[in-house]
Amino acid sequence: MSIVVETGQGVAGSESYAATATIDAYWAARTHNALAATWAALTTAKKEGAAREATDFADATWGPYYRGVRRGYVQGKLFPRTGAKDDAGYPLPDLPPELVAAVCELAPRAATSPLAADIDTGARVKSQTKKVGPLEKSTEYFDGGAAPQTAYGAVDNILAPLLNGSQPRAPNAHWSWA
Repeated sequence: MSIVVETGQGVAGSESYAATATIDAYWAARTHNALAATWAALTTAKKEGAAREATDFADATWGPYYRGVRRGYVQGKLFPRTGAKDDAGYPLPDLPPELVAAVCELAPRAATSPLAADIDTGARVKSQTKKVGPLEKSTEYFDGGAAPQTAYGAVDNILAPLLNGSQPRAPNAHWSWA
């Protein structure tokens, strides 16, 4: 099944912000990076699956921080948006090149391992106490909150102009106080 790509028109059922040919060209220009060889070695089906996963991950991770609001209900993805403006007040394109580049960056990573790995919260348990007689149950967890997750700094920086500045790891240079 061939991939349905968002064009900036709010394509119903769209699955990716970047066509595989676009991702091919992106990595062909970056042959110094090991991910270029990873991407080039994939079959078309695996490339399409990776593009879908990269897009879904981008929307799930950074989507709540995209500027503006989703244009319509029937569009397949979170872009295009209305009311989305950059720091200088200019309207963002219906399909920003930064979003396409972010999917290009994430796609080869998605092909080799899950972008959002499952987290075993059981590993955070420090001690447990169970008592059957007058019912006592106590669970103590390690400090530090949630288990560590992978951060994609390059993608954070690429997407910064599209984000409202309230996201974790937000670069201060792109915050807008207006």
